[in-house]
Amino acid sequence: MSNFSVTDPTMTDWPEEVLGDPFGLWLSGRARRGLHVPAFRRAAVLVGLTLEQDPRLLLTVRSNELPTHRGQISFPGGSLEAGENTVQAALREAHEEVGLDPAGVQVLGELDDVVTPFRFHVTPVLARLPADLRLCPGDEVAELLLPRLSELRSSVPTSEERISPLGQPITLYHYPWHGHNIWGMTALVMREVLESGVR
Repeated sequence: MSNFSVTDPTMTDWPEEVLGDPFGLWLSGRARRGLHVPAFRRAAVLVGLTLEQDPRLLLTVRSNELPTHRGQISFPGGSLEAGENTVQAALREAHEEVGLDPAGVQVLGELDDVVTPFRFHVTPVLARLPADLRLCPGDEVAELLLPRLSELRSSVPTSEERISPLGQPITLYHYPWHGHNIWGMTALVMREVLESGVR
C-alpha cells in the first residue's frame, strides 16, 4: 500500500479571506501530498510569513540543551497532543516556543507532509503573521531568524542525495543565510514556499 495520498484542491471550501491572500490562492489551486505512516509520530510546524510586500519567514535556532536537532534551524512546532489537529498543534507550539499570539495568526492551509529521520510525520501549516511581530522565545529557542523571502530566493543552495526514512531517494538542500545553514526538513518545506511562484 502506498504511503502517499493526494488531496484534490477542488474538494475543499476555501474561506474568502484565504483566497484573498496570494499564498492562500496558490494553496487552493494545488494538490497537496499527504502521507499515511501510522508507525511515525504525528507532528506539525508553523510556516509563518509576515504580512509584508517582501515577507519574512519565522525560523528558530534550537537550543543545544534539547534531546534532538540541537542547534539546528527549524520552524516552531512539535508533536500533536491528544485530541489536537495539525493547526492547533502548530499554533500551540509556536506560542510555547516563541510567544506568538495565536489571535494574530491567519492560517492559510497545509503544505505537503514530510518525515524526519527521528520518525516524525510532520504537517507544515502555512500562515500569515503580523508585520510588527512581538515575540518572546522560550528555553527551547537559542535564537530567532527572520530572513526575507527575497534573500532566500537569491541564495544559491547546495544539495545532496539521500534515502528518506520511507526508503525513497530524496534530495536534501542546504541554504546559506547570514552565516547559517538552513537544511534538512526545514529547507525542504521552505523550498516548497520559495518555488510557489508567489511574489
